[in-house]
Amino acid sequence: MALAMHLLTKPPPSPSVHALSNPISLFSSPAVVLSFPFNRTAFGSPSARAIKTGSDSSDLLRKPIAPSEDLFGISEEEEEEDSEGEREEEEEEGFVDWEDRILEDTVPLVGFVRMILHSDKYESGDRLSQEHERTIVDRLLAHHPDFDNKIGCGIDYITVGYHPDFADSRCLFIVQKDGQSVDFSYWKCLKGLIKKNYPLYADSFILRHFRQQRS
Repeated sequence: MALAMHLLTKPPPSPSVHALSNPISLFSSPAVVLSFPFNRTAFGSPSARAIKTGSDSSDLLRKPIAPSEDLFGISEEEEEEDSEGEREEEEEEGFVDWEDRILEDTVPLVGFVRMILHSDKYESGDRLSQEHERTIVDRLLAHHPDFDNKIGCGIDYITVGYHPDFADSRCLFIVQKDGQSVDFSYWKCLKGLIKKNYPLYADSFILRHFRQQRS
């Protein structure tokens, strides 16, 4: 009887004294550190390890975040590939863009000259209007490769006439201040304009779009 009373009044063993102690009943206390003795293994692990329990242990269960993914779900690698693809596409379309720019600058001039040469607005020998003459001089003639020789002592006016070597072809003439008349090719003027304004793309554009013109 005395032995039974002694067993009932004996306090329970501490959870830190034996490896087989059951720690589950203590998990209700937050942030409790349980220490359990372990025998040293062949890998040289320490004889005792600490296990942290409580609310902070939920941090260990968080889903890992993909390191290369941003908030929009696009990985850095995908973003770099997309950027490279866009740059390559822009480079491939670069010539087309410059070609369009050259066409925008030159096609209206070609239509303008053909209107002067082939419409009924001007008969052979007629002097161009002041507005048309200024456009020819500023937009075209200024880019002729032989500009200085063409204007000579100065421009009196510009007119339309038949080419001296091609009777069926009309062209533009510069009437110099001394009365001398000199023809000039507006195609050469266009080529000079393109070479000046678009030096990197001029040769390819001219080879692609210009037929061989007479001098």
